[in-house]
Amino acid sequence: MKKILLVLFVLMTISYAKMFNGIAIVVEGEPITTAEVKAVQTQMGVSRSEAKNLLIENRLQRAAMKDIVISEDEIDQRISKIAKQNNLSTKRLQEEIKKQGLTWNKFRDQISTSLKKQKFFRSKIAKTIPIRSRDELKIFYKNNASQFKMPISISATEYSASSSKKLESFLKNRANKKGITQKSVHYKGATLTPQLSAMFVGIRKGYFTPIFNNGSSFVTFRLKQRGKKVLKPFEEVENSVTVAWKNQQQSYAIKAYFEKMKSSANIEIIRP
Repeated sequence: MKKILLVLFVLMTISYAKMFNGIAIVVEGEPITTAEVKAVQTQMGVSRSEAKNLLIENRLQRAAMKDIVISEDEIDQRISKIAKQNNLSTKRLQEEIKKQGLTWNKFRDQISTSLKKQKFFRSKIAKTIPIRSRDELKIFYKNNASQFKMPISISATEYSASSSKKLESFLKNRANKKGITQKSVHYKGATLTPQLSAMFVGIRKGYFTPIFNNGSSFVTFRLKQRGKKVLKPFEEVENSVTVAWKNQQQSYAIKAYFEKMKSSANIEIIRP
């Protein structure tokens, strides 16, 4: 049974008000402070009501994951994978994490939380997502055509280096060109693959793409010019359509799960 307690402060004694000072909501015994609500409002640019809903979902997620256990071995395996993907040893990764102002224990805690979310999704959410058919994908493609319009050409400056650190240093200060190779590139027709097009989505003229490893070096592009966008045939963007459809279905499934959980959760509204 849903329990929502609305406390009217005008009728409270001063001592009782002090007891709840700073607490806006209590979800399944976990408090949400007014400072948290304000921080989410500021950081995400949402209304107070939206911020509260996001924090309530966060606490419900914690409650849903409380019985999920992640072993130290699982954390070590994920860290090894992250290090390998970045061409770093575990020791070097620790040094990089420290440079970013994050303690190693805090980093391990973040990895543990990430793994918990993945386990939670697989066990509770994934099974509720319907199996897609190619016909459904084609309908989704037709109804969301704007998502699959790609530029006919892209001109950019490519910057490459032997390490991501060198590129990061360059992006912070363009004068740091030591170890940086630069060249102009132009992609169109067959050379402009869906992967390349996707990389420049959301990148404004004069700005850089994220740094990535192309197999032989680390690379980033600075966009110079993007050609007119045209709708690509379904067959050419089927993989992108599949990813977009899956993301939409996952979003629907997660929202439905927490709406159902919220209907029976113990939520106490201390400050409306």
